[in-house]
Amino acid sequence: MAKLFVISLLLNLGLAGLIARQRIRAVALRRAAEQAASLSAESLRRLRLAGAELREASVALAGAARGPEAPMLQGISARLLDLAGLLLDHAEPGRAPCRLEEAPVALGPLLDFVLAQVRVQLGGGQRAWRIAPDLGGIRLLADRRALHQVLLRILSGAALATREGDWIEIAPEPHPEGWALAIEDEGLGLAIAGLAARGPESRGIGLGLTLARDLMKAHGGRLALETAQKVGTRALLIFPRERVLEEAA
Repeated sequence: MAKLFVISLLLNLGLAGLIARQRIRAVALRRAAEQAASLSAESLRRLRLAGAELREASVALAGAARGPEAPMLQGISARLLDLAGLLLDHAEPGRAPCRLEEAPVALGPLLDFVLAQVRVQLGGGQRAWRIAPDLGGIRLLADRRALHQVLLRILSGAALATREGDWIEIAPEPHPEGWALAIEDEGLGLAIAGLAARGPESRGIGLGLTLARDLMKAHGGRLALETAQKVGTRALLIFPRERVLEEAA
């Protein structure tokens, strides 16, 4: 009888100890979660403040653009405003994943539209655009606004990483995963493949690439980047084969 009592006592003590350890662990996890939520809220607040200040600076710069430098300043202002929008978008708590509104998209006209925007950002600067003529015959099943954002991020990055007169080539190419649009430049070879986007030369490219990656993933594809110092950068927008509705003969 005494032996059973001792065994029962030990079991109860063991169970009590286990419950106590579980409670301690639960309290620790709850505190860690609260601290993480607090840090996340603070990060979002800082992003919102940075976005608002960047937007104000963009508006002020556009208003001060005068004389022969006005086109260049207006291009910089447009770039700053675009980055401000990105910051404010990422600062939205519980931001929903990308939702696509799919339709056939003619790649040629969309590229022309994006390049016009990039030229404004350059503020009169010139790049030697080499665009494959057969791109005009390609249509993709995609969200036009999302694809526009992807192209704008990549082509803006290529333009900012190159110098006056450098070439930037845009051409389709086959890919084992489906179909790819290759964008290649002879620029500075920024280390954007593993970008921290903290150096002054990055000019906010990192956040734009994050958005581009997300949008490509939403299309079932991906963004692949290769870069080398003093050689340039090569970006591949890789789409599943089923998204290519029409190709040039």
